[in-house]
Amino acid sequence: MTRISRRALLQAGAAVLPLSFAGRSFAQDKFPTKPVTLIVPQPAGGDADVVCRSIQSKMQEVLGQAVVIDNRAGAGGNIGTALGAKAAPDGYTVTFVNQGTMSLNPWLYPNPGYKVESLAPVTWLTSIDLVIIANPSVPAKNLKEFLELAKKDPGKFTCGTAGNGSANHIAGEMLKSMAKVDITHVPYKGGAPAIVALLGGEISTVVAFPLAALPHIKAGKLKALAVTGKNRSKALPDVPTVAESGVSGYEFASWMGLTVPKGTPDAVIQKISAAASAALKEKDVAEKLSAGMTEPVGAGPKEFAELIQRENERWSKLIKQYGIKID
Repeated sequence: MTRISRRALLQAGAAVLPLSFAGRSFAQDKFPTKPVTLIVPQPAGGDADVVCRSIQSKMQEVLGQAVVIDNRAGAGGNIGTALGAKAAPDGYTVTFVNQGTMSLNPWLYPNPGYKVESLAPVTWLTSIDLVIIANPSVPAKNLKEFLELAKKDPGKFTCGTAGNGSANHIAGEMLKSMAKVDITHVPYKGGAPAIVALLGGEISTVVAFPLAALPHIKAGKLKALAVTGKNRSKALPDVPTVAESGVSGYEFASWMGLTVPKGTPDAVIQKISAAASAALKEKDVAEKLSAGMTEPVGAGPKEFAELIQRENERWSKLIKQYGIKID
């Protein structure tokens, strides 16, 4: 039997090790060599889907590979987010995230199916104010009148959202708590189904992300009662803020971004981030988003990580303060 000395084995290992690192570096330099999947934890047609499809074409151009959108809705975004968090950390699975999945659900669900730390920030895509919309049958021209109706008839009116734990759910619960009104929450599997239900008269109102809601508002099929941000929107200059409607101190803004599984090489993260940022700088993309009350940001991994940390610290306190719970 041939014997190999321990020293010889160590020398052989030392010779192989640089080749292994060289191969890994080569793979990162060549990324991507196949299509990249972008998981969107919401249904097609909602704001998340609209944003991702808006940047899809330019991202494909920059990366040199197809970016395939995979809608995985359900459980307030938890299903798709968990799927993305468990993917291989190679950059070929990117997951869309927002305020709900990264800063709200972890404090609302005992087990959302993933940990925020298991997702590495890539790009802070957008900042968004929400809009409170109503079916034309609701006899109120603005939020102030609607809240007066709700106080006179507790439990009569309903408010649809993109699901339990979603940003719109939290925005609605904050409004109910601060305005001291009883409005029944009706969760859906995404913002688009909630708007469809509102159009059909199944519910009274929806706290909506604006990209999907604005076309119906401008067509006169739905009416805007208020916007949730600090200031009025350029897209809806005649619509008051919630604070202007008598709920002093109310302000709610959401955000969207991209992540990859923790452990993804930094060089790969930087390539994906650069592609997303380039897409947001496209004139037609920026104009489309801005017209929909959705402001492009395009900040990189560091800035996005800092935002997530700030938001988690803020919402862990506010959710307890307002006693917000999953229905």
